[in-house]
Amino acid sequence: MNKMKNRLTRKSFLKIMGTATIGLPWGKGFPWFNFQVPRDYEHIVIYKKAGKYSAFPNLYQLKNGMLYTEFRSRPSGSHIDPRGQDIRLVSEDGGISWKAAEEKVYNPHFLSPSGELVNANGYGWRYVDPSERSSLESNGIEVRDSPDGKVAYAYGCYKEVSSNGGKDWIQTELKVPREALIMVYLDSCTFLRLNDDILLRAVYGRPVANKRFYESWLLRSENGGNTWDFVSIAADPDQVTGMGETAIVQTGENEVLAMVRLEPTEKWNRLNKKRNLYSVRSLDGGKTWLDPEDTGIEGYPASLVKLHNGHILCTYGYRTSPMGIRAVFSNDNGITWNRNDIRILRDDGAGRGGDLGYPISVQRADGKIFTIYYMTTDEGITHVAGTIWEE
Repeated sequence: MNKMKNRLTRKSFLKIMGTATIGLPWGKGFPWFNFQVPRDYEHIVIYKKAGKYSAFPNLYQLKNGMLYTEFRSRPSGSHIDPRGQDIRLVSEDGGISWKAAEEKVYNPHFLSPSGELVNANGYGWRYVDPSERSSLESNGIEVRDSPDGKVAYAYGCYKEVSSNGGKDWIQTELKVPREALIMVYLDSCTFLRLNDDILLRAVYGRPVANKRFYESWLLRSENGGNTWDFVSIAADPDQVTGMGETAIVQTGENEVLAMVRLEPTEKWNRLNKKRNLYSVRSLDGGKTWLDPEDTGIEGYPASLVKLHNGHILCTYGYRTSPMGIRAVFSNDNGITWNRNDIRILRDDGAGRGGDLGYPISVQRADGKIFTIYYMTTDEGITHVAGTIWEE
């Protein structure tokens, strides 16, 4: 028995059992071995290609139950590499099998009562000739080198409307504060239609160029997308705790929950604290936000979804050994989280700095949950994968 205890590691135990795990704390179970109760999780490789960096999948669940994902497959691991191709796939069986999509699908929340598609967002990375760097930097805009020989900047926001299902768009630049860097996060995690009038889009960025401090912001419309305001979700006035990628979910008629990735500053690093997720709540449809609260959930970034039973599911990347994908539930709209029952969907991540995560979850009609994410394992191929599981 002692020999088995010494040699039987967590990964080898899971390999023997052939299952993933549910998050009961290690130390509970057999008195001679710390392990988590096995649970049948079905893992699917959605897109994997040697020599390609395939990551950051969006996920939409359509009215007919079909799942749609879209992501970019790049020749390098740089997150600002514009090269590569867009991959669009659909699943008609709840995420088990995937095939090429016949056409691009837009976020279902874009659809307005008039039938128009309405959206607002930050521009994200834009690529220009290096000769434009000095002009951009002189205007306080952060500029980074791009792997294709150009320079990249992320500045400004826009709104857009389509009256023909997304074939054509009329785009208008929005007047927003002159932030140095305005970044976008996964579309399906950051856009909400609370009702016919109130639309929300979470963005984040840096107020000052090249200074390692982030704030979380919101584009908010209360007239169906005609005009938009720029609202602060979370910003530390002492500039110790940076607030980055932000996921939002509607928890009540006018209540919204945001889950924010902590972005460490130099001051924060000196405190040697864990990179926990922070939650922020709005009780007035995103107009104002309460103070951020440390959830005690270590990991980043997150996505949120409200399940059929009213529970809020938070799935997130975990980049501390054992690296992988995790999930946690709240039964009080995100005020508290059941950290005694953290689900470990994957713990076989590998690679530089834990290059994995960005999970998004949906609940199927049969009650099962499908979670999509990107993963890098021991073989070093960054790919898009999914897990089917139950609460």
